[in-house]
Amino acid sequence: MRLPIVSILLVPSVLLAADPAMPEKHRALFKEHCVSCHGPEKQKGKFRVDDLPLAITNVEIAEKWQKVLNAMNSGDMPPEDEKQPASAAKADFLDDLANVMVAARRSLGDQKGVITMRRLNRREYKNTLRELLGVEINVAELPPDGGSGAFDTVGSNLFMSANQIEQYQALGREALEEAFAWQTAASVTKKLHYEGETTTPRVKDFVKYQIDARERAQKWVKAVEAAMAKPENKEIVAKIREEVKNNESRLRREWARIPGAPNPRTFGFDKKGENDADLANDSLGAGWLKYHEYYTQMPAVDQGAYLGTQTRHPAELNVNYIELLVPFDWPVGDYIVRVRAAAVKDAPAERRFLDFGIHARTGKVLNTYEITGTMENPQTIEIPLTLTRANLSRDNRSLFFREKGSWDTNEEGNRKRAEAVKRNGIGPELALWVDWIEVERVPNAAKPVPPGFAALKLPLDDKSPAPAAAELRSAFERFATEAFRGTTPPADYVDRLMSLYDLRRKAGDKPVAALKETLSVVLTSPMFLYLAELGEDAEDNQTRGQSDRETQRIRESDVSLSPHLPVSLSNAELATRLSYFLWSAPPDAELRKSDLSKPEVLAAQTNRLLDDPRSEGFLTAFVHQWLGLDRIDFFEVNRALYPRFDSGTKVAAKGEIHETIAHILKHNASLRDLLKSDYVVINRVLAHYYGLPGVKGEGYEKVSLPKNSPRGGLLGMAAIHFMGGNGERTSPVERGAWVLRKLLHDPPPPAPANVPAITRLAGKVLTTHERLLAHQEDPQCASCHRKIDPIGFGLENFDAAGQWRTEDSYTALDANGKPDPKSKKTWTIDSAAAFHKGPAFKDYFELRNIIASKSDAFARSFSEALIEFALGRPLGFRDEPLVDEMISQAGKKNLAMREFIQALVSSKEFHTK
Repeated sequence: MRLPIVSILLVPSVLLAADPAMPEKHRALFKEHCVSCHGPEKQKGKFRVDDLPLAITNVEIAEKWQKVLNAMNSGDMPPEDEKQPASAAKADFLDDLANVMVAARRSLGDQKGVITMRRLNRREYKNTLRELLGVEINVAELPPDGGSGAFDTVGSNLFMSANQIEQYQALGREALEEAFAWQTAASVTKKLHYEGETTTPRVKDFVKYQIDARERAQKWVKAVEAAMAKPENKEIVAKIREEVKNNESRLRREWARIPGAPNPRTFGFDKKGENDADLANDSLGAGWLKYHEYYTQMPAVDQGAYLGTQTRHPAELNVNYIELLVPFDWPVGDYIVRVRAAAVKDAPAERRFLDFGIHARTGKVLNTYEITGTMENPQTIEIPLTLTRANLSRDNRSLFFREKGSWDTNEEGNRKRAEAVKRNGIGPELALWVDWIEVERVPNAAKPVPPGFAALKLPLDDKSPAPAAAELRSAFERFATEAFRGTTPPADYVDRLMSLYDLRRKAGDKPVAALKETLSVVLTSPMFLYLAELGEDAEDNQTRGQSDRETQRIRESDVSLSPHLPVSLSNAELATRLSYFLWSAPPDAELRKSDLSKPEVLAAQTNRLLDDPRSEGFLTAFVHQWLGLDRIDFFEVNRALYPRFDSGTKVAAKGEIHETIAHILKHNASLRDLLKSDYVVINRVLAHYYGLPGVKGEGYEKVSLPKNSPRGGLLGMAAIHFMGGNGERTSPVERGAWVLRKLLHDPPPPAPANVPAITRLAGKVLTTHERLLAHQEDPQCASCHRKIDPIGFGLENFDAAGQWRTEDSYTALDANGKPDPKSKKTWTIDSAAAFHKGPAFKDYFELRNIIASKSDAFARSFSEALIEFALGRPLGFRDEPLVDEMISQAGKKNLAMREFIQALVSSKEFHTK
């Protein structure tokens, strides 16, 4: 049973938690190796260790122990000419000290349950504008929210600067412009139809041009060569040859210096101000003429377009992708993009995927679809798309379709193209065909009016008469109340809004422009930007009617309330805390009206919020930060080594993590499924990548796994293993550390910055196992790596792109930094290892079983992360009973995911500040 919070707070803190301390046994190491130089008689560097307390009770003691840790990690202490500790003893000392320092930092930084008043983070601000005005805006220009590895909800990192106020006002104006545009275009319909065969005449004409240009180029070259052959030009030709190092095309570029050589322009080559010889030289080769002829000879080429490879600059000829520009005069809104496509009869399975995105040359792939349609019976795919005021330029208004992975980068596209030419002498075989593409704007007049506009009840254009003062005042009060999440603004605040509106009208603004400018002030108010919690005793306090400045002063002073006197939240504040936890957005009308003091009502509303699509705001952000998924976007895979892990596969692999956890949350399945499961949640792209059948639709689906599959759970996901490497090689250290941090609740201490490199391994061709075992010979390294590396060894059957393998290889680099084939070493992967001071495992499957057996540790990690994310403060010792209660309650239902959340939102900690 948990102690009531008041009872806990009455117990002296010394009885609640022992201060982090080094074990007494390590005094012996100090006495034998350190005290002679850093003791009572001698203090080199004015530092002594004999009186250094083992318990770290304050920052001063912590700083001294950090100096000890740094000196021993770097190898500076004990000095080389002094007796050294035994390797095992030194490794144990460093292991204990590193972990004690981690605990000390957490203990000394404990906020003792205080929840700092904070502003909305970027996600919450964006979502709050969406809920109020019904629009999505780009908030990337706002400063990042996270700090020191904390969640982006932690209040101590969410400060406000004067510069940010200006940014918020600019973003508020943009949100209003966007919202007004959506409302005024609510009933607009638009439709654009593009036939694929539009491409065919261009290709045919280009083939004719290439053949003609080649003939003209050959005639020009013959004429230039005739001029160079004249005896009187021998000297100048020899001089030019020397300058261009006997390069024939560069020699022809100097035609003007050779008397009698004809101007390329007389043969029809005009490069518009540049050297016309370049165009003639290029035409001589008739680049990719064979491929273009092959394209025109394909079946149904007069009824659609094929998606091939890039052969010329897209402005000249484009057979790589189809690009469609949405007309600039089309308004913001929701659109549907349709494409009718097919795969040719003999197309390989891996080439039956279609990428869709915005701006083919620099943009990102948004979605990837498997093409199951045939040339006789094509399929039609519908893709929802939202265009906003951010899509005003050509770069982000041009939609494209191309074969998956055909040209993600120039390097990759060139490599695939060269491989095909080597194979067939022409280029990549055409595999996908597009019949037509449509873009249609979907009217949204039938959609509910966003709460902000519903509150205004004013004309949204200047065709109507300007609103009367009383009408306007009521509108401002209603809008501000909605923006302030149900809190009515004081009268003097509305007075100031009226004054600003009048000022803008006198300055010449039309009614709608003055209205937008006035409303933007509301969106910059502290009542909108901050999550202020005064507590239920203050709900009817007169401060609710004070001026905005006084209200803010009271909020700021409220932050310093003693943590020993927790204040219960009002019903409105609890609703706000709940919705920003589970939606990252403000509460809706139903939640505001609910009596959350009743446990059954709170539980029902919590489930309702989790069932709502807006819960994606919680899930996406929480999962990304909890599991540390930033690394997925830090680097790209080496596509020459892992050609199947293209942009579409990477997007799908990252989505697998979120979709799997969303599935578990939706069905209230067990948290244990993230450690080991007999199913995966994948789409067609990943089904093909993993070699798994069973996906029937276009989205992510639950698919049962065959017996002894390495997939299932987080450790079976390609994206997780991709993070544990550098895009070329795996890193057992990265993978092992991630498992310890995220799955086993046993995070290794931060890697010391001053550990010397192991130079003796440079240039040696070693297996991954050999290299890391050599690393552990140094005590400074062994203290952490003996825990990390074995887990990483057990995951080595997954390559750097998350594919299963049984062999690995390593090739050393030569003096020029290029791979030396003579040094290549190949070995069979041995994933057998043993946990430090723990069980052994013979392969990945036994490792996974051991990790899955530690579900309580994983549940603790999950619970602690939920508490920090929900309460917006670092976890403290006082939260341990809450963690225990969450695990206990969820444990009664097989660690069902929602039970953790229900236990948290029903706790005293969630109901107080």
